[in-house]
Amino acid sequence: MSKILHTARYTDLPWEILKSVVPDRFSVETLEELSYESLLRQCADADYLLVSGRVPIDEGVLSAAKHLKMIQRTGVGTEMLDVEAIKRHNIPVYVNAGVNARSVAEHTITLILACLKRLLQINKQVHSGVWKKQQTGVTTHELYGKTVALVGMGNIGRTVAAMLKPFGVRIIYTDVFRQSETVEHDLGITYYSSFKAMLPEADVLSFHCPLTKDNSGILNSETLSMLKSGAIVVNTARGKLINPDDLYNAICSGHVSAAGLDTHYEEPISEGYKLAELENVILTPHIGGLSYEAFESMMREAVRNIIAYEDGRMEEIASKKIV
Repeated sequence: MSKILHTARYTDLPWEILKSVVPDRFSVETLEELSYESLLRQCADADYLLVSGRVPIDEGVLSAAKHLKMIQRTGVGTEMLDVEAIKRHNIPVYVNAGVNARSVAEHTITLILACLKRLLQINKQVHSGVWKKQQTGVTTHELYGKTVALVGMGNIGRTVAAMLKPFGVRIIYTDVFRQSETVEHDLGITYYSSFKAMLPEADVLSFHCPLTKDNSGILNSETLSMLKSGAIVVNTARGKLINPDDLYNAICSGHVSAAGLDTHYEEPISEGYKLAELENVILTPHIGGLSYEAFESMMREAVRNIIAYEDGRMEEIASKKIV
């Protein structure tokens, strides 16, 4: 019986969902504790690694996993993978591209609207008995007519753009790969060749790109100062794209009016995280792609690819091969 090792630690409903999509001819384990040491111990007899979380898959793990046939990501991020070590061990890697794009896009739209409508602050006021209808209403803003700048135009970026169209916004974007004229026309998006060029025009800046060595900390004191005054920052991509101290200062100064952050520089966030002190910052625990529907689909598609690989049906693997 082939063994699938999940490289994070699931309990309760997430673990039940994962187990439910694994057929009886496979065994499946999740980490006994969320640690590198546990991964090293449990991977010794693993045939497949189902990779989620941030425990690194490096030379030590690959040397310990002597029966390893294939690595399957539950999502698309690869920062936990030592790609060069994986290449040396000649292990194929597949990512679940696009499987949770709709869930992340919906979360993005939610954060944008919640920031514009000051939803959390106003909800807190009403719960505490404060009823200031006009005084509160005029402090909120419409999305209509705003310029939304999207950083990244992959599966998630394109889904966000499609969801934004009915709001009557202007959508601008930057990406290392420009979309075709047809896609740009259909989505109503305008390409900018650089990140900095978009900033002075952005009422909303939203991140949908992978983290690389070139874009780490791309939103910092310098680039924040280029943003239109009163802009909103939303991040459902990777936390290290943003310097959190610089964003905190920009919000405190009023230059940035609000932020909606699903991803954070450190996860889980640590005590003393200054952005958590601000009532105009919405924080969620990296759940944009983890709606029930998206999570179940991610697990099902990932396991389906492992089954296809085990059976030699390579043409049926739906994931994108990256190694």
